[in-house]
Amino acid sequence: MMWSPVDTTFFSPKLSAAIAAVADSSEAGFMREMLEQLNMSVLLHKVGTPDDFLKVIGQTENAPQFLLISAHGDEGGLEFGEYMEEIDVSSLEDEVMLPSTIGNAICLPGTVIISAACTGGVESAGKAFLQGGALAYIGADDYVSGIAIPLFLMHFFYKLTKEDPYTLEEAWEHAASYDEESRMFRLYTQEATYKIDDNGLKVKI
Repeated sequence: MMWSPVDTTFFSPKLSAAIAAVADSSEAGFMREMLEQLNMSVLLHKVGTPDDFLKVIGQTENAPQFLLISAHGDEGGLEFGEYMEEIDVSSLEDEVMLPSTIGNAICLPGTVIISAACTGGVESAGKAFLQGGALAYIGADDYVSGIAIPLFLMHFFYKLTKEDPYTLEEAWEHAASYDEESRMFRLYTQEATYKIDDNGLKVKI
């Protein structure tokens, strides 16, 4: 089972997505508004602590169709910052949640996960997020500008929500092909990893 709001059973079914806001929630709010404009059903998780995030990525049967992660990142990890002494930060190393920790905790069977964090698409992160049965994972393999992220998401979800929707792989290929920054977004699946090369061609890596 997955998280299935009633909207997914309408005469014109809506895609459902959840957003985990780890960083400044203004980016997550923009993501939410954009997806709702595309007629999607959206749930926003305002993550307060590292344990909150581990709960979001360990939802098992309540996993959403899509999970967007709004966060800052470095070398594949997610930056959480400092907390008061009462907060458990044992899952962090120097204020960062490493891919290895994510891989040990994640359980999102069938979910497509998209990270807005810089370097979220490096190999260690891609492999970690695929553990626990995710259908696919998408992230940028370098430091990407803030404006490139919503542009990628708009291209991607527009193709998934149009009257004659693209497949997941087709939508990613379209979204990752429009300029140099978009080509940073890799697609990880359980079968293979893909990127768009400098010639605009999809290649397996």
